[in-house]
Amino acid sequence: MRMHREKKDSSLAAELALLLDRQELKQSSLRPESFFTQYKPYFLGLICFVISFFLWTGQASASNDFVSASGTSLTLDGRPFEPKGLNLMDHDSLWYTAKTNPGLSWTKATDFSALKKAGFSSVRLAVKSDYFQETKPPYKFSEQGFLWLDKVIAQAKKENIRLILDMHMPTGGVQQDYQINKENQLFWGDAWMKGRFVDVWREIAKRYANEPTIWAYDLMNEPATTDFKAYQSLMQNTVDSIRLYDNHHLIMLQRGMYIKDDSSWGMKFPEVNDSKIIRSLHFYQPTDFTLQGAPWIKTSSAMVNYPTATWNINVISRELTQLASETSNTSTPVVLTEFGTLFPRKLSGQPLWVRDVAAAAQKLGFGWHYWHYSGPTCTKAFALRTKNLICRPKTLNSLSDLTKLISHPELVSGSHN
Repeated sequence: MRMHREKKDSSLAAELALLLDRQELKQSSLRPESFFTQYKPYFLGLICFVISFFLWTGQASASNDFVSASGTSLTLDGRPFEPKGLNLMDHDSLWYTAKTNPGLSWTKATDFSALKKAGFSSVRLAVKSDYFQETKPPYKFSEQGFLWLDKVIAQAKKENIRLILDMHMPTGGVQQDYQINKENQLFWGDAWMKGRFVDVWREIAKRYANEPTIWAYDLMNEPATTDFKAYQSLMQNTVDSIRLYDNHHLIMLQRGMYIKDDSSWGMKFPEVNDSKIIRSLHFYQPTDFTLQGAPWIKTSSAMVNYPTATWNINVISRELTQLASETSNTSTPVVLTEFGTLFPRKLSGQPLWVRDVAAAAQKLGFGWHYWHYSGPTCTKAFALRTKNLICRPKTLNSLSDLTKLISHPELVSGSHN
């Protein structure tokens, strides 16, 4: 729209200049010179100033439509922006390597309207690279994937909800999740696959550079490699590729793993040369509590409760602060893009843990997004609802209550139903 306006205004300036030239020819045989002809240069200058002013204000207005970073704070249209929301995904395709065509059954318009009504301002949308690029030669970009994303964006835009685009699986469609295995190491050992990953982000940037409903790009979810230099290099290459077309969107980076001098491994944020970086945090501690009963991780068979003397809201706040500090650049915003707990058949404090993590993050000035909103079942799962039933209403309501608070006072863990 702005480009069309610029062309229109430029054409107007040219027509006015032509009219003035014709007026000068017409008046050249008359003496004395008219006031208008005599001061023509000044009129032209005034016209150019007015046109430039309107072009500048149009550009400024468009820029204000995007979420921006100022120090450790986020702003939107000159006011503080506090992203509070949940994660959404297409369960029918995201978790399956061979399935690359997402549907809308898990990202419906009614989901966005319900989230808006509950007060949530942001949704982290999980996608995978293979949604947007075909997995067989000649590896064309997939219009079907981009059409799906366009529809999700339109649903979010209607409710004035902003989106984080979360690249949950890179090229190849294999989960990373900080879990190194033979399948996900194919990506890290293949320069061509990493190049295709960068290509997809460049195409996304090219298509959505002027789409403010997307407020951030979360470049890679929980990278499963201890080659920190390779991860950091990939993130820099991806950012550089995005910036060829898109200077508006904020970019989220997650911590990567690295080998310490004592051969143990640690985690830290990559250092990337860009002025619009956000630190993206995930929090599931203590895992003996949040993941108890999970089939993919070894946890205690005994029931673990929350809160305890060793795990409560004050400890959670200290842990979040420590995780956010694992970088040499602490002057960038922090957003808690994932936190969640499995809900066993018999609850042992899960609703309170969810509220405490969100409240602690909010008090620290971090945005937050619960993992996740809906799923096939609510038993031994993270989901707060299925397609047809809200099965964790008290937990959902406690998060909704927090969206109404600009800042949250000190909370003391108590009893929750």
